[in-house]
Amino acid sequence: MAGIHEALLNRGRAVIVLAGGNTPRETYRFLARGVAEQKVPADRLVWLFGDERWVPVSDPQSNEGMARACLLDAISAPASTVISWGAGRGEPVDCASRYALNAREAMGGPADLVFLGMGADGHTASLFPDATVHLPAGRSVAVGPEIPGFAAAVSSPTARGWRLTLCPEALNAARAVMFLVSGNEKAAALRRARAGDRATPAAWIRGSTTLFMVTRSALGPEAPDFGREIRHA
Repeated sequence: MAGIHEALLNRGRAVIVLAGGNTPRETYRFLARGVAEQKVPADRLVWLFGDERWVPVSDPQSNEGMARACLLDAISAPASTVISWGAGRGEPVDCASRYALNAREAMGGPADLVFLGMGADGHTASLFPDATVHLPAGRSVAVGPEIPGFAAAVSSPTARGWRLTLCPEALNAARAVMFLVSGNEKAAALRRARAGDRATPAAWIRGSTTLFMVTRSALGPEAPDFGREIRHA
């Protein structure tokens, strides 16, 4: 909550980019309790999504749907503060272009806090190591740390279907980035990401401040020597 309070104090609002998947669920419930207990005005918090599957929000696989269930509905976030991808309607490339415009307008500058997850292959958001990034005017490029643009549609054999994602340009501009990593199958990728391995997409993303919050299982043999244990109350 510290970064959110700082943003509210200095800029009058906080812009937060949410991750998807299963790992953030408990963190989002914890955040919802903090917003309620500390009486943070919900209309001063702006919520975006770092990536999304090509499904409507009602689908169980929707990142936005998960975030609404665990966090946004619990704090009664006004509709105007939730910037949805609108996935599953129209064409993915057009959808990503619209989101880039909407996100830039809503943010008005760098995000204050970006939550990111990480896969066992080192992907973060929907930046998969084997992905193709589809850009307007029919352009396609291999995924990399310098993808042109703010948001893009992505296809990947690993992802098995279309994904929508913010690009490194948007994520790296953040005032703070927090990686949430859980599971012993991610230990090797976590080491590569922290070491700056350029073949690992999670290594491409660093905010002005970057924090890794990981379970002991995700640390593997590094566990005794890395960080400190934090438990949600």
